[in-house]
Amino acid sequence: MQHLLYDETNIDSIVAYAQKLEDKSVDAVNYEQHSYAGLRQSIPPNVPTQNKNNKGGFGNFIEHTYFGKKNDNKSQPDFPLAHLELKVSPLKYMETANFAVKVKERLVLNHFTFTALDQEVFESSHFLKKNKNLLLIFYFYEKEKPYGKLQIQLADLWQCIKEDEFQIRQDWETIVKKIHEGKAHEISEGDTLYLGACTKGATAESSMQVQPHSPIKARGRAFCFKLGYINHIYQTLLSRKKHGRRAEQRILGKNEMLESKILAIYAPYLKKSTPEIYTMRGKTYNPEYKSRYAYIARNIVGLNREGSNIYEFNAASIQFKTIRVEPNGKSIESMSFKTIDFCEIVEEDWEDSYFYDAITSKFVLILFKRDTMEEEYYLDRVQFWQIPHEDYDKFKTVWLDTRNKIRHGDYEHFLKISDNPVSHIRPHGKDAADTMITPQGTQEKKMSFWINQGYIQAKVLDSIYRQ
Repeated sequence: MQHLLYDETNIDSIVAYAQKLEDKSVDAVNYEQHSYAGLRQSIPPNVPTQNKNNKGGFGNFIEHTYFGKKNDNKSQPDFPLAHLELKVSPLKYMETANFAVKVKERLVLNHFTFTALDQEVFESSHFLKKNKNLLLIFYFYEKEKPYGKLQIQLADLWQCIKEDEFQIRQDWETIVKKIHEGKAHEISEGDTLYLGACTKGATAESSMQVQPHSPIKARGRAFCFKLGYINHIYQTLLSRKKHGRRAEQRILGKNEMLESKILAIYAPYLKKSTPEIYTMRGKTYNPEYKSRYAYIARNIVGLNREGSNIYEFNAASIQFKTIRVEPNGKSIESMSFKTIDFCEIVEEDWEDSYFYDAITSKFVLILFKRDTMEEEYYLDRVQFWQIPHEDYDKFKTVWLDTRNKIRHGDYEHFLKISDNPVSHIRPHGKDAADTMITPQGTQEKKMSFWINQGYIQAKVLDSIYRQ
């Protein structure tokens, strides 16, 4: 039996042992500890040592070769005596963002069956027993490198209940409620903020499961931390490592709902004209400033041009979008997203892509309206919205087409607004000279995904401003 170099009954001991890996590789640390040779020779055939497109491969490797534990499929945490679960999360460099680092994919936690989950309550749930205490190891993903050579940047403890109990509970109960109602087939990652229920299985057909309150089969799912939330966890732990635990800017008090809080923040500005709002916020109104509506809408909730330092907005990937509505209840604008990273998208899978994370997030739509063409726009209402699950495949079609064209170096034939009912691609730079590096090493005009004006009109505005 391998002698363990940590106390398997103590969380702090296990975490401290994991942190010896920071800024190193498993091979390097094991050589330092003179333990690698024995462990290496004992690796069984089912523990891979190199990437084989197996998302759980590195986790199995590190569990065996570093922690000296046998891999198993038991439902208990990986360190049962300490009630601690081990999870690894790949990182990637963003070449077009000054080599910033972000998490590569959402973090899958544990599978569940609808029948079993239907019988659970949150306090005694399998999710809580398995994932209350997580040892997270963040490493740099390199497809061609053996697992033992991969560089590990960060290892630390994340206790999602201690950090975010109210929202995690809300998300869990939202998922379970659909099962209770016989709507497991309608579960969507857009239903929740931090904790998602992602689809599992190679194909939809092979993963279909029975559900307890409906004859309709539903695609199998697993709990996961959504991409925005696991990215937020990574950035939070990294900041605490560098600067110590400081007071983080949160807008929610205990047991406050995010939607109610945001609506309350905007309430004093409703029915006020844009110049009035600028005055109320102590800002100078410039009618020539093209982004004046988006700027003041974001300023109200504490957002700046670069993004947000507000905990809940980062954790939930909240999408704040402004829409200008004309006297007839129509809008002529499509809705833009951030610039496509040409080098990133060619390496993405759909359900771990930025665009998927964006369309499955909650939208806060800030509607500026004018009653006559001569008047200034006023803040008419703030509307929470999510894209219907049944439309995801239409967005996926645009994303796949875009990724394939970029892979083949075709930057001239992206889908136009007339080519797809929900989304299209068009330039999003300052001018034609505003370009971005491509996988082919060329410079091309910056592009973005846009939600079609007609789609926003039909799904949102027509129901609000029926004539």
